[in-house]
Amino acid sequence: MTSPPADHTDPDVTLVLAAYAAYARGDIDAAVADLHPEVDWVEPEEFPDGGPHRGADAVHHYLSASYSMWRELHSEPVAHRRGETVVIVHHVHGVLTDGSPHDITVADVFTVRDGRIVSMHAYADPAEVL
Repeated sequence: MTSPPADHTDPDVTLVLAAYAAYARGDIDAAVADLHPEVDWVEPEEFPDGGPHRGADAVHHYLSASYSMWRELHSEPVAHRRGETVVIVHHVHGVLTDGSPHDITVADVFTVRDGRIVSMHAYADPAEVL
């Protein structure tokens, strides 16, 4: 059973969702603005340049490369509070730069401390988290 969407007055949820909104509009600087300088960021191995990325600069590079793969991007994040973490079920769809349509839903698990994202672990299959 999945948890209901999180309360959007939760400051951690608000912070994480703001990063998704920034990414969706291509503002990578704003998307990483609230990352801890030593953030641990792990993408699924099967994703282009997947695996661990350590530090805000590495995440900036990863997100920039990821965003550049899209000609048209639609981002639909839904937040769920899970104890100390914020889980985002993220549906992304649109058209890649090669003209092919793409549609994927992932789950991203965030830990926020003192107003900074200190870790994010992405799962290609949201069922692994939910």
